[in-house]
Amino acid sequence: MFLLSATGKLVLNHADERAQGLHSLRFSETVEEVFTNLLPSVLCKYLFNLSEYYKFYTNFQVTGSEQETSRLLLCKATAIVMRKCFHLL
Repeated sequence: MFLLSATGKLVLNHADERAQGLHSLRFSETVEEVFTNLLPSVLCKYLFNLSEYYKFYTNFQVTGSEQETSRLLLCKATAIVMRKCFHLL
């Protein structure tokens, strides 16, 4: 298990990283839409799209790279959002 420094910064230098980070930030508005309109399929679509954005880790080295802390933070944030989605579903 990786322990991340509390002072680690999330720096999104590449378009794939930014796309994933921005999509993760839409979690709250997606959940609001799901509950307002009673459409759980919206959350399923959001989760599917998030998993598509998560491909960045296959294109970039995470551990051992200069951006290790930032990329690990992005992976951790994505895992938290995914876990919350699965819990709601």
